Amino acid sequence: MKINSQTTSEDHQLLLTVEIEADVMEGAKQKAARKIAKQVKIPGFRPGKAPYNIVEKQVGLQAIKDEAIDIMLDDVYPKLIEEAGVKPYGPGTLEKIDEEANPPVYQFRVPLTPEVKLGDYDKIRIPFEEKQPGEEDIQQVFTNLREQNAVLSPAERPAQEGDIVYILLKALRREAKDGDSELLPERSYPVVVEKADVDGKNEWPFPGFSRTLIGLKPGEDKSFPHTFADDSKFEELRGQTADFTLKVEEIKARELPELDDALAQSLGEYKNVDELRTEIVRQLTENLNRQARDEYQDKIVTQMIGESEIKFPPQMLHHEVHHYIEDIEPDLQSRGLDMESYLGSRQMTMDDLEKEVEPIVEERLKKSLVIMEASRSENIEVPENEMQGIVQLQLAQLQQMVSAQDMRKFLNNRDNVQSLVSRTMSEEIIRRTLARLGAIAQGKGEEHRKESAAASVSTEEEAVAEAEVATQAETAEANAETQPAADTGKENDNE
Repeated sequence: MKINSQTTSEDHQLLLTVEIEADVMEGAKQKAARKIAKQVKIPGFRPGKAPYNIVEKQVGLQAIKDEAIDIMLDDVYPKLIEEAGVKPYGPGTLEKIDEEANPPVYQFRVPLTPEVKLGDYDKIRIPFEEKQPGEEDIQQVFTNLREQNAVLSPAERPAQEGDIVYILLKALRREAKDGDSELLPERSYPVVVEKADVDGKNEWPFPGFSRTLIGLKPGEDKSFPHTFADDSKFEELRGQTADFTLKVEEIKARELPELDDALAQSLGEYKNVDELRTEIVRQLTENLNRQARDEYQDKIVTQMIGESEIKFPPQMLHHEVHHYIEDIEPDLQSRGLDMESYLGSRQMTMDDLEKEVEPIVEERLKKSLVIMEASRSENIEVPENEMQGIVQLQLAQLQQMVSAQDMRKFLNNRDNVQSLVSRTMSEEIIRRTLARLGAIAQGKGEEHRKESAAASVSTEEEAVAEAEVATQAETAEANAETQPAADTGKENDNE
């Protein structure tokens, strides 16, 4: 075997032109014929015993060649990759064969492991501003708490803002789907009549629906058409018209409690409204700054992408696109859809969907590659005993969410546990890397590195101390096992 040439294409794939001796292929053809003879029934011969010429007559030369190429590649390809000195991302493909050449020449295409050359990320400087909730944010939380604790009472009057209206609702599509025009089966639904100034873009089944109930009395009917907007959150319904029919079953007025110490005390261990407000401010501040940090870190990584050289093969992007689409399916199922019906509702094919999501996935892939390269550059690691603590916390949280039986099944499956550990490790490294990049962008990179190193040393010392304590305890326990006999003897002497 001799590599004649190897060139790297712009899409980060290696093209290899290789001479492989003819006798290698001939040997592979003999193995292929024996393999085929075991799989194909050939009259007059036991499985695997038919000679080469008989097998060729039975299945044809091309079938033997196709099988021989697979056999040859299993043996030759790993040696070829080693000789070429490259790291493949995944399996390569045989592009063409020149059988007229002596020896025959084969051309391979090999997707390469992604490469990232980071720019001067250590020089990136982006200010970070802590955020504080405004009075409007605080008052909105108070309003939500009052609404959640509202007292309901039957109302015989027409529906008005703030009421809960119980309706019998159904909806039919004007354009039947797969012969079925039913959009919403007839069912009872409670609906809160929103105020006119409320942002109802996420209102179900469409923005502004609740206000169509204003003025209706118990027992009254109403029918009307609705065409879903082109930007409706229900993508499969965009541009479609449906006929809605409803009947008001009951109206309940909501009386909101006063914002006083009694309400605060009913919500938790708060003595008064001031203590409740303090907790609200704390949580809002925490949430606002978590979001601010996410946006801040995203700005840093986006700038790093622009200053870095990132290479990956198309196979990697294709693989990630498929993962992204697989992650969409549970959401579709929760909405009563499968992928086929979703694509049909949007009048698109799977290829169309892949092209649509590809830019999103490509951006995510670049961010992931840049972050992981930064983690290597910054030597970000998670000490083993810290990792154990993080995984144990994950398991404790999982235990609260599933039954004892399901938890046992999960723990008894080594793949499940290994997957959890790998995912948790990856997430923790990403978290620590983003924290380091944030510190660098604020001019505190060296300080953060020293703090991390000190924390790592402290963790190692704690691990050593724990091991020493455990060893001492084991020694004491072993010594104690021999002690009772001597004590018993002394007691007998005293007696």
